[in-house]
Amino acid sequence: MGPMPIRYKMVAIATLGTVINYIDRVNISVAGPEIMRDTGWDEGRFGMVLSAFLVGYALLQYPGGVIADRWSARKLLAYSCLGFSFFTALTPLGQHAFLLLLSLRFLVGACESAAFPSFASFNSKWIPRDEYGRAQTITVSGASLGQVIAYPTTAWIIYAFDWHTVFYFNAALGVAWVALWLGYTRDTPREHPAVSPGELEKIESGMIPKTSLTKVPLGVILKAPAVLALIASYMLFVFCVWIFILWFPTYLMQARGFTLLEMGTVGMLPTAAGFLGIIAGGVISDTLLKRGYSTRTARARVPGSFVALSIPALLVAVTISSAALSVGFFVVFYFVVSLAIAGYWALPLELNPRAVGAISGVMNGSGNMAGIFGPVTAGWIVAETGSWVQPFYLVAVLLAFSSVIYVLLISTQEIEIPGLEHSAPQPID
Repeated sequence: MGPMPIRYKMVAIATLGTVINYIDRVNISVAGPEIMRDTGWDEGRFGMVLSAFLVGYALLQYPGGVIADRWSARKLLAYSCLGFSFFTALTPLGQHAFLLLLSLRFLVGACESAAFPSFASFNSKWIPRDEYGRAQTITVSGASLGQVIAYPTTAWIIYAFDWHTVFYFNAALGVAWVALWLGYTRDTPREHPAVSPGELEKIESGMIPKTSLTKVPLGVILKAPAVLALIASYMLFVFCVWIFILWFPTYLMQARGFTLLEMGTVGMLPTAAGFLGIIAGGVISDTLLKRGYSTRTARARVPGSFVALSIPALLVAVTISSAALSVGFFVVFYFVVSLAIAGYWALPLELNPRAVGAISGVMNGSGNMAGIFGPVTAGWIVAETGSWVQPFYLVAVLLAFSSVIYVLLISTQEIEIPGLEHSAPQPID
């Protein structure tokens, strides 16, 4: 067995970046019960803090994707990580003023906003099409892996020190990753001294030549029915996802009675299942494509079906009386719903391989604009009703609509963008 190809190492380092990115998102949700205890804020108010991150995160998705396509995804990712690490380190100051904490979380989100479109653009320059689905889902799987790591480590740091230390430690991780990223990666395979001629040929033979177009028009992208359907499905999906990411630790402690350290252990189980689901979803999608199934089946219909299949497990998880069985059904839910993520992040390449960053930015930006309302809505429902079941009923309904759009309305026919020549036509039906 020969040495690992350099493109796989690029994906590994990118995935590590996603891990750190998500640790810096989830840390405040794990620390949430301690912060609310220290500050006296209720779930409704703290939900605003959680959503402040998403406001900044959503606003700059599309600009970040365009800059990544036009300039350097590699450098943009470095600046992004340095920015969110800096504001993460300042987060403990927010306990002294509610508006200050809102501002700091907004800035963390704004700095992180370029990350996923930039990773998509970076991978499109390093990974041939027949490996792109897996590369993207491995990179995105760092989101679940980051949550898996964040639960026990954040809980332990709070237990051993205090919640402030969590943010200092996470900021240091971000700076260390930037040093590794800039030291080892390059913008293209041809620039990397360790890429062999054979690997370079493999990569470039599966790539689309770069366009001379300097700006991908947002209006053209938003007029494409396939993009609009993708946006609609993803908005519903992400609204639900952020409720889980940012409220699940508090749910385990307040609704299921787990202690801080128990939550750190138990909470990682569903997110670990999510990590496996993301990886498995990428493998399934790419395998279907290689075996001759249409692009629409591999990238939309099958992934969209998984969203619907996850709903029964969610409903059982939030209504069953046993805390242990509840966690077990959450594990099933997380795994099945995460199988759908592969399709979302592979679709931009199918819709136009020369505008991956821009389309990813529109998709992720729109999704997270909707996601802004997820945590604050869930927090308001709990504060007003005292019920932790009601928010998850809402999630089940919205996931059902997301699945219908995903399966029936999303096309994979390449969209026309003036100035971008078409690639070879892909099979659709």
